Amino acid sequence: MNSQQESTENKISLTVSDEQTWRPLRLFNYYRLTLSLALLLLFYNASLGGFLGRYDPEAYLATALVFLISSGLYIFLGQKQTPAFTSQVIIANSTDILLISLMMHFSGGLTSPLGILLAINIAATGTFLQSRESYLFAALASIAILSEQTYSLLHNITTANAYSFAGVLGIVFFATSMLASTLSQRVKESEALAHQRTADLISLEKLNEHIIQNMRTGILVVDNDGHIRLANSSAEALLGNVPLQNNPLLENILPALDARFLEWQEQPQMHHKAIRQQQGLPDIQPGFRQLESSTYHSGDTLIFLEDATQLNQRFQQIKLASLGRLTASIAHEIRNPLSAINHAAQLLSESQLDDADSKLTGIITTQVQRLDKVIQNVLQLSRQEKSTPATINLFEWLTNFKQEFCASHELDNEQLEVDMTDKNIQILFDSSHLYQVISNLSTNAINHSDKPRTEVKIKLIAGFDNEQQQPYLDIIDNGPGIDLDLVQQIFDPFFTTSSKGTGLGLYISREILESNRAKIRYLETEQGGSCFRIHFLSSGK
Repeated sequence: MNSQQESTENKISLTVSDEQTWRPLRLFNYYRLTLSLALLLLFYNASLGGFLGRYDPEAYLATALVFLISSGLYIFLGQKQTPAFTSQVIIANSTDILLISLMMHFSGGLTSPLGILLAINIAATGTFLQSRESYLFAALASIAILSEQTYSLLHNITTANAYSFAGVLGIVFFATSMLASTLSQRVKESEALAHQRTADLISLEKLNEHIIQNMRTGILVVDNDGHIRLANSSAEALLGNVPLQNNPLLENILPALDARFLEWQEQPQMHHKAIRQQQGLPDIQPGFRQLESSTYHSGDTLIFLEDATQLNQRFQQIKLASLGRLTASIAHEIRNPLSAINHAAQLLSESQLDDADSKLTGIITTQVQRLDKVIQNVLQLSRQEKSTPATINLFEWLTNFKQEFCASHELDNEQLEVDMTDKNIQILFDSSHLYQVISNLSTNAINHSDKPRTEVKIKLIAGFDNEQQQPYLDIIDNGPGIDLDLVQQIFDPFFTTSSKGTGLGLYISREILESNRAKIRYLETEQGGSCFRIHFLSSGK
């Protein structure tokens, strides 16, 4: 895009230079050629140009031929643009003044109307050159007229009365030069201002293009027929790096967004929820705004696309900021009575109690431990350490994780399966954070399973997503799965469907993943159970 705009600016610059210099000069050279041909044709037609060459026909003919040849030469030099523009103007007009003055002399001097032709050359020099230089040519033309008159007077070709006409011609030459210079200067100033405004508009367009293309918000411009007329790079990235050139239909890119667009056209005031995309892509929050009609387009719509994941994260951070500060300040105040209650319950359970009392003390101990876990999780949010990513061989890491996890949770090796077709996948991640996330998801598979611990199956399937160009890891279990109506809420803090859970495990896992520039999503499985897919940042990126 930038190279095209620079090329356009260069073309405009070249066009401006040509219009102000060489193109007008070439047109004036064609005028010279036409004038020289006309003077020759009139010379041979006695009825129309009988006055031409009447004093010395042969000398007039030779001069006219030189004028014709010089006109052709100046056309050639004008095409080659050699020598320089100013040099060509000076040489050509000096030649014209000399040759026209000679033809005027050979045609009877000032009694011939040829002298007035010099005014055209004076006007041309006033247009092409600066005012002082154009006045020089007015002076040269006046001197040529006076010299011719003096020579004719000395040779008894004319009378002294012709000096008055020569003076009038001189005044005309200077007036023409002044008028042409003034008008030319104003035209040049107007053209310079117009070209400056054009350059400013191009610069402003480039600035707007740069701003739009580098915005984090996705921008789409859609016409009433649903064709995408304009899209920035952020919009392409949010929609999965799909090409949005050549005015594709919005319906073919993302049908759900097209449906929202149609709904907005009917109800502009309605509030739109986030649109969920396919796996690996972020949810997007659309916004619509009607653009003003123009001469060529009417009713175009501006669509803003925001990463709903990031928006939700900002909202959650705002909500949890106060919670984190609160829990950090009162954690010890809560833990002290909890420890006392727990200790009292343990002492009470050691005494002789009947079954009902033992059950009550068990409930107290369980709930105290659950509350203590909630405090630990919330404190972990407020004390989240910065990640230190390192290159990890995913196969080797998962193999070590399997051994440690099975040993610590008393699982058989067959219950935790690692499946990788490519054992050379490298990811960029903090190793301790990765263990915390995978351990949390695997522990959830055990705790939330509807099967006995010995029948729990967990699969860790890793590979490379060619569409997203990222490594991924699927954590799949054989449990009851998650209700699709609840999928949008499972990563919200304190949301849980279990009486034993705190609702912070998945939220903390997602926070850890995003701090390592990874993403997690819940996927539906045909075999039942749950599947969480993590997209990692490749170590090569």
